[in-house]
Amino acid sequence: MNGRVAIVTGGTRGMGRAISVDLAQKGVTVCAVYRSDEKSAKETEDVLKAIEPESFVLQGDVSSQKAANTIVEKVYEKLGRVDILVNNAGIFDFCYIEDMTEEYLDRIMAVNFKSQLFMIKAVLPHMKECKYGRIVNAASISGHFADCGLVGYGASKASVEMLTKIGAGELGPYGITVNAYAPGIIDTDMTHEMICERGDEQVRDMCLQKFGTPEDAASLVGFLASEDAGYITGEIVGVDGGMFKVQNAYLAHVRASEETNKTL
Repeated sequence: MNGRVAIVTGGTRGMGRAISVDLAQKGVTVCAVYRSDEKSAKETEDVLKAIEPESFVLQGDVSSQKAANTIVEKVYEKLGRVDILVNNAGIFDFCYIEDMTEEYLDRIMAVNFKSQLFMIKAVLPHMKECKYGRIVNAASISGHFADCGLVGYGASKASVEMLTKIGAGELGPYGITVNAYAPGIIDTDMTHEMICERGDEQVRDMCLQKFGTPEDAASLVGFLASEDAGYITGEIVGVDGGMFKVQNAYLAHVRASEETNKTL
């Protein structure tokens, strides 16, 4: 991946920072896009430059097509190419149907879904010219498993899944792959409150009985953005510890614990 150039939206915090760092460690020059947290942006830029000196951060709100175009053009002017796009930017919030406002729905769809579409449209001319591209979108386990209070979030991520599959079909002729990573519960600032409130209940539904780390997601994204994933497209790949894959997953851990105690 040496010499490749990547744009990572939401790339200076949580999963986004881990993805940016992982790509830089693989030899990719990274532009990590952030919206407002300048402290995290500066810290991330320092880390990235220590690994890959040409990497940098860029402020922008990717929920508008104009801003997305500006971000991509700045990267292209500075580095001369865009090979990889990681659409990581997103927001997470509970809101029940009866409490949902038009403004809330517009915002969550704009950040979680429309921003990904806008960024794909912005990078497409450059990727088509090179007949090469790796696009990796942030989906979610909530895009296909319903959860009360998450109709807005779930709908936005289900839209990302459809964007990914159709994008794979439409962009395949140009040598561009489109895939998505679908995190379960990754322990970041965005999910910390939820983990504190009902984490003990949720972890019982996971085969691995633990929450994920930002680095778990970054490892998957790094693979999907690599040459090794050149024949993989249109896939929604979970990184969720086996959440909801089987009922009563915790029972296997109870049994394993009992076996261990007997051995001791």
